[in-house]
Amino acid sequence: MRFLTIISIAALLTACAPDPAKVESVAIADASRLAAPSQPLSSFSKFELAPMTFSQPVRAEEGKMREAREFEIAYRIRIVGLLDQWNTNVQAGARDTLVVKTDLVGLRIISGGARFFAGAFAGDSFLDLDLNLVNKHTGEQISNVRVRKNADAMGGAWSVGQTDQNLDQYVIEIIRTYLSNNYQL
Repeated sequence: MRFLTIISIAALLTACAPDPAKVESVAIADASRLAAPSQPLSSFSKFELAPMTFSQPVRAEEGKMREAREFEIAYRIRIVGLLDQWNTNVQAGARDTLVVKTDLVGLRIISGGARFFAGAFAGDSFLDLDLNLVNKHTGEQISNVRVRKNADAMGGAWSVGQTDQNLDQYVIEIIRTYLSNNYQL
């Protein structure tokens, strides 16, 4: 009986892994709602990703900082790859350096254990950040958008916390899509 329960839980978690097509469609829809930068990103000759900063409420709690560091690592891997690609494909007439700055304003990720025992009563998970694109040489702000995504309590309860754990993938893809959409050739 215990073996069947373990198989059932494993099947449930596998079934709740985010569908890449769904992540992409959510990222496209959410990125399209964000205000466009004041100039195409391809007008820059170099791209940098500044270290992520964290708001005081995030820095104040050890558990939040642990989650924030995990998010930052996944974010850097995905975004640096895009910026490296752009750095090797500089457009004619491009100048200056664009710095991508990210400030993690707030986060709350419900753990799998809390979700298992408290279900929907554990509340929503969310990631909330400010994305700033700045011309390094002039200090001009090219874009300043807020990206906020949440995983609701009921979805978390039904997926035994999987929607909570997938939240970072959605936010990273929204930002990557936003950057890609605004890099016009």
